Order: sequence, then C-alpha cells, then structure tokens
Amino acid sequence: MSDSVIIKGRAGQGNAFVTTGQLLKGLTDLLSLGKVSEAADIYSRCQEDVGYILINKVSGNKQLQKLVANMFFRARDFEKAALCCENLGEFAKAASLYEQADDYQSAAEMYAKVENFEKAAEMFERNQNFRQAAELYLKVKNFARAAACYEQAVDYFVAGRLYHELGKYRKSMELLQKVQAGDDSFPQATLLIGDILSRHGYLELAIKKLLNVIKGRPVARDTADLYYQLASLHLKKGNVEVARNIYQQLIDFDISYRDAADRLKELEAGQVPVPQEAGRDEETTAGELPEDAELQEQVVGVMEGFDFLRRIPLFEDMPLAQMKSFYNICEERVFEPAEVIIEQGRPGLALYVLREGQVGVHRQEGDHSSEVAELGPGEYVGEMSLVDEAPTSARVTAKSRVVAFEISRDHFLRFLQANDRFAVRVLRVFVRTLCQRLRDTTAKLAGKEQ
Repeated sequence: MSDSVIIKGRAGQGNAFVTTGQLLKGLTDLLSLGKVSEAADIYSRCQEDVGYILINKVSGNKQLQKLVANMFFRARDFEKAALCCENLGEFAKAASLYEQADDYQSAAEMYAKVENFEKAAEMFERNQNFRQAAELYLKVKNFARAAACYEQAVDYFVAGRLYHELGKYRKSMELLQKVQAGDDSFPQATLLIGDILSRHGYLELAIKKLLNVIKGRPVARDTADLYYQLASLHLKKGNVEVARNIYQQLIDFDISYRDAADRLKELEAGQVPVPQEAGRDEETTAGELPEDAELQEQVVGVMEGFDFLRRIPLFEDMPLAQMKSFYNICEERVFEPAEVIIEQGRPGLALYVLREGQVGVHRQEGDHSSEVAELGPGEYVGEMSLVDEAPTSARVTAKSRVVAFEISRDHFLRFLQANDRFAVRVLRVFVRTLCQRLRDTTAKLAGKEQ
C-alpha cells in the first residue's frame, strides 16, 4: 500500500488528507490481503463518511462484501455492517447488528424475515411502532406484552380484553372504561366491565353498568349479549323472575340465541338454585333505570400495596404517574418459610421488594453457609439481576411467610427503555445502595483484620 494512503493524524507520520479514490483503493487492497484490522483502523479515523461509497464499490464481489462487513464491525460501524449482511442475505446477522446500531425499525424487519417474531416485536416496540409490535406479540402468544403495546397504541378495548383474559382485572377495568360510548367496541367493553364487577361481588353496580348501555332499548342484535349477561347477573342476585323475563325477550328476538331457551326451561323447572342471602331487587328490572343511580360515573380501582411501594427509598422520588405505571409491572408473590427466593450461583431473574415477613441472606462457601444479613418489609433483594446477567452471589430464603412485589428483569428493562427519567432515578439509588453495602463490607473486613 502506498504511503499516500497511510493516515496517522496530525501527531503521526503520513498524510492527514487523501482523496476518496486513494482511500477506497487502499482499503480494498488491505482487505484483499486479509488485513481487516488495519483497514478498520484507517476507516475509523476518517473524518468523512465513505462507508456507503465503499459498499457500492464492492457490491458485485461477495467475498469482498464479507470482508467489508467485517471491517465495519471491527470499526464499530454496526449500521453499515448490518447493511452489508442484509445485501448478502444474512438477515439474522443483519438484525443483530441493526439492533446494536439502535436502528430498531430495520432490526425488526430483519428479525421478521427469519421468523424470529418475538425479537421483531421487541424491536417494533422499542421503535414505538406499538401496533405492529402488538400484532407480533399476539402471533407468538405473548399476551402480556401484546396488551401493553395495544395500550400504547391507544387501542384500549383490545388491551383491556387481553388483560381480562390474563386475569389482570384491575388493569383491564382501567382501560375498558376509556372506551368511548360511540365506539363499536363499547358494548363488548361494557360486558367485560360487568364481568369484572360480578367476579368481585359488585353485582348491583354491574347491573347498573349494563342498564346504562341498554337505556330501555329492546333486545336486538346490538343489545342481545348485554341482555344475556344482565339475566345472568340477576340470577346471581336471586332475581329469578327478572331473569326469566329477560330470557323470554331473548327467545322472542331469536329462538336459537345461545342457550336462552335451555336457561328458560331450567328456570321454569326450578332447576336453577336461588342464593338464600339474595333477595329480589325491585329497583333494577330489565329495561328500567333506577332514578337515583349515577350510572355515568366510572368505577375506581384501588391499587393494593401501592402506598407501601411508593414510600420505600427506591421509589420515593418517583412522580405519581410513573409510579402508577411501574406498579402495573409488579406481581405479588408469596413465599412460605424456608422457601428459596433467590438461589446463589444462578442468573438473577427479578427484583423482590419485601412487603411482609423476613428473609435471610446466606453466603454458601463449600459445605458452610453463613447468614450475612436479615431483611424485612421495605427492603429489597435481587437488584443486581436487573442490571447484570452474572450469577447471584448469595441465597435468599424466607424466614417467615413473605409477601413481596416481584419485578422481573424483562419487565424492568422494558420500563426503563420507555422512561428515561425513571431509569436515572432508580439506577442512582442502586448505585447508592451498592456503595453503602460495599462500605459496610469493607468496615467488617477492616474490623476482622484489627
């Protein structure tokens, strides 16, 4: 290679400026000789971007394309390395490289090409293409992520329905109540709200919600399902005559509607038991609205344990809106005495915030186990698993019945990606905690040495 192409910068020997033609020839000559590292070193120190010109220059030579891709990778120009791999048809490599370059849209497209739909969905989500992400999450049956993405895409009905299917009724209720009365999905949203209220014992409120949608309209195609659920709710309350009347209306509308005819026969035969504690509700018969019912009000869910979670030092500075979002990624876990919460030497999977009970932190050295700490409500364990994939350094065991909030690594990292300010706050607290633990350990060791 000629001296005119040697680039060492102002402090070194050789030229600081070369022509594009000289540079491209010098790089391709080096690559042809297998000197990829040298080519990467020269390429990385070029002020101007000649990468795309180089890609175009070698487009007809497959072997040289691979060498150029390798050079880009060594120079940490992942986007152009990805483009080379894409041109070569190596879509899986291209996907990974586009992800490293933070080009999530291109990464998603490449992952989809190799049918890695889970990763494609993750990339679409990180690129804030929430609907595309949601559809792919559904394809791979990751319903929790699909629900979260539909919520981000402002499709509250589908998100609420998925959370309902997942048994996350509080979150489902929150979203279903955002469905507007004029939307086509409003009746179905109301049915799901009624089901949630019924499951939690609020039968009267569920009935009122349904009546608010029916508003005296007769049984028809768009109200039949609402009337059917209304009949079921009245049966639960013991209002057999009201239920019988509704089933008869359904049969008059469509004699083959679901199992209304069978239900009516069972009622007439006295086969449906009436709860002893439930009396007949005279106020809420089919098609009638109670005069004192404020049916337009939404049902407000209470987040159990939220006040406890927001008071612990890890989250004490978090704004309310972010705290509520974070609460929704937490799962409540119960551990019985002596149950292992975190096993030493295995990859950490989650952070646990202790709400009730005591845990022991043990360090296993061969056959010897020593307790290094006892933690209780308000403290947390497993925080390193959220930022490091290394094996855990200690075993954590329940010393009594423990109730804890579990935040999985996957959920936590996704939340950080969407909440930069939260990420800074929490990671700052993690650093303070780790520094304090290091100081404590250093002090203990110093005491032993004395």
